[in-house]
Amino acid sequence: MTDKTFEKYKRVVDEWFVNGFNGVRAYQKVYPKAKAQTADKRFRTLTEIDRVKEYISDKHKKAKETLEITHETVLKELANWAFSDFTQTMMLSPAQIKEMPEDIRRLITKHRHIKRTIGKRKKVTEEIIELTFVSKERAMEMINRHLGFYEEDNRQSNPSIQDLLLLTPEERRARILELRKQTKDNGRK
Repeated sequence: MTDKTFEKYKRVVDEWFVNGFNGVRAYQKVYPKAKAQTADKRFRTLTEIDRVKEYISDKHKKAKETLEITHETVLKELANWAFSDFTQTMMLSPAQIKEMPEDIRRLITKHRHIKRTIGKRKKVTEEIIELTFVSKERAMEMINRHLGFYEEDNRQSNPSIQDLLLLTPEERRARILELRKQTKDNGRK
């Protein structure tokens, strides 16, 4: 690969980091004439090039250093999400919510404050505060993914190319026959 091509690939990767990791859009930003299917295929291919992989790895490393994020900090924040007690926020005023510890306030994704007055002669002001929090289920799923809980199951249901390459020729043939049998059995149901 020429240096000129590598510079274009770097621009694709830079765009990928900026746009929320959408490879098709990143590729099309640098190569605007590429159709979506072509962009998808070429983006996947270019990310497999060793020099580009190294560039991506360096960008990830710099981002981690900038944010000072480690696996431990990610897991601590996810644990905070998953095991938080939202009852601590019940019946609080807006001022009290602002005074809450930062780790609790970070759990709030949406805040709505409604004030209304009821009654003509005897006016009563009603204050409603609605808070929406991060999803505990999503946090648990992210923790499980981060810790690799799903890897064993993923390998069983969808073996990687590396797993298949480690098989002997006889084991590969047996696996192919097993998959063909499963396909026929599924077709009968």
